[in-house]
Amino acid sequence: MKKINNILKSFILIVLLGCTTLFTSCTDYLTVYPTNAVIHERYWQTADDVNGMVAATYLELLSDDAISRYIVWGELRADNLNITSTTSQELKYIVEANLMSDNSYSSWNVFYKAINYANYVLEFAPLVPDRDPNFTHGDLDIVLGEMYAIRALSHFYLVRTFRDIPLSYKASFNDSELPDYPQVHPLVALDSIMHDLERAEYLVMRSGAYPAVHYTYNYGRITRNAVRAMKADVALWQAAFAEYCEGEELPEGVVVRNRDDYYRECIECCDSVIDAMNKHIVREYEKNNNPELEEMGPGTENPYYLTLNEEEPNVNKTRESWAYNSIFGFGNSMLESIFELQFDQDKNVNGVLMNLYGRPDAVGQLCVSRAFVDDKSSKYNNKQDDLRVCSFTTAAKLTTGGASAGSDKKEEVRVAKYVASSSPAATEREGVIKDAFRESSKCDANWIFYRKTDVMLMKAEALALLSSPTEEELSASFELVKAVNDRSIIKKKEALKQTNNYKTAEGMHALVLDERLRELSFEGKRWYDLVRKALREKSTKNILFVADKLTSNQGAVKAKLSSIDALFFPIAEREIDINPLLKQNPAFEKSESIQQQ
Repeated sequence: MKKINNILKSFILIVLLGCTTLFTSCTDYLTVYPTNAVIHERYWQTADDVNGMVAATYLELLSDDAISRYIVWGELRADNLNITSTTSQELKYIVEANLMSDNSYSSWNVFYKAINYANYVLEFAPLVPDRDPNFTHGDLDIVLGEMYAIRALSHFYLVRTFRDIPLSYKASFNDSELPDYPQVHPLVALDSIMHDLERAEYLVMRSGAYPAVHYTYNYGRITRNAVRAMKADVALWQAAFAEYCEGEELPEGVVVRNRDDYYRECIECCDSVIDAMNKHIVREYEKNNNPELEEMGPGTENPYYLTLNEEEPNVNKTRESWAYNSIFGFGNSMLESIFELQFDQDKNVNGVLMNLYGRPDAVGQLCVSRAFVDDKSSKYNNKQDDLRVCSFTTAAKLTTGGASAGSDKKEEVRVAKYVASSSPAATEREGVIKDAFRESSKCDANWIFYRKTDVMLMKAEALALLSSPTEEELSASFELVKAVNDRSIIKKKEALKQTNNYKTAEGMHALVLDERLRELSFEGKRWYDLVRKALREKSTKNILFVADKLTSNQGAVKAKLSSIDALFFPIAEREIDINPLLKQNPAFEKSESIQQQ
């Protein structure tokens, strides 16, 4: 298990000790003191006051409501997750495309609450340097940059999930209700999100610049690499919506650039992140002569400095997936981590993961779909020869020849990613899968927003999707995918080769999408990747295979998902009752009116 990490310990102490003279809890504060004057006069006086609200903002992203939505919104409807015998009715409705506006997962409150806290800091923190000499203008800049980025990230989750959303840029003194803001076109929302990120980029700390005493701040707080990774992600969505809206009459004020402009921006941001991370690794290697970098650092055949796995499995000794253990077991990998929410078994546990993904002795509410486990077609590049199927799930164990069936019941294979503290592929001995899992009451798995391979694959996607990619650009895209794939293949003879299929834009994009599935499954990415694909193609036809995981009603689900509108969530009915400016997603207006008759 990890040591107590400094970031949450410090944050919680600030919130609980620094703020207790003014309010019982941060959740109650905004309703206890509802006026601008009281907040202005009684709260925003010292550095601790600012840090308390910064902490509260981060803690919203760490809340159970937020973590569950990263999974449910970003993974559940995709092809790699399925329901189990313990799945709640609400989650079953989502998988079966019976999604209604009264489903609790249609609530966006936790993200608007984080946005509102960020808006508080952005509005009132600039008052403090003149009141507390311990809070300098340099300190203020860093805090403002983080809040711009959190506001952008929260809006980004909302636009990817609901599409037409209100933008909130002013603090509201009743954070349980969003003021009557109108929805905006998704391209307007994405432009605004990008603007926030551009403001944040050079205000936040340079990645790796926090001192050793605050080592985890380099990964648990938003730094420059995190902002640039977000910008790359946003640019991919801007390009997708630009292609979707091509030829349509757009509302006044919507500006659409050439799609290649967005892809070039994505590539530039990815290059900045990869280059900065590589330079940091070189500096650390030269400064400390770190033996851990000997096999993966400068001068090796590992140009991206990724954490490596053992080359061949051996049943006579422990088999480790070092990449899994470094990234998801210990967390805060110097080689690959960019931004991850910090959890600690003694202070705040990530219980949502155990509930949804599984515990040492039982499957959770969700399981790995058989389509993901069993498919041996080129679509999934034969995952039976991929170490990740043995590390990210409990579907298989390693043998000298590859992977063989694991110990779980065939219909309910558990997700291991995050909830296992070490790779279930670590050894061949009996009971390893149970031993690999974190204790139910002490799940300290960090939730990862961005890591290096994600950025590499975003760049590969952007290169493949350029309107007329050159041979060099397609080769560069392939090499990025191959670098990620190489470290996880069980047998070297299965290494990817750039066949003619991967010398076309269509073939390369298909390979990138498949590699993102293999590398990033269960991290809240897959559904969003498929929606982006549907937007670009202006059709859901090529993503309807997500219904194949169901044992019944596949045709009905595919029919419901035939509309682009149906890929987005309905807006909660409570929000529409409160805000008369909101309009329901058209897919759910129709379905709900039919159900009510």
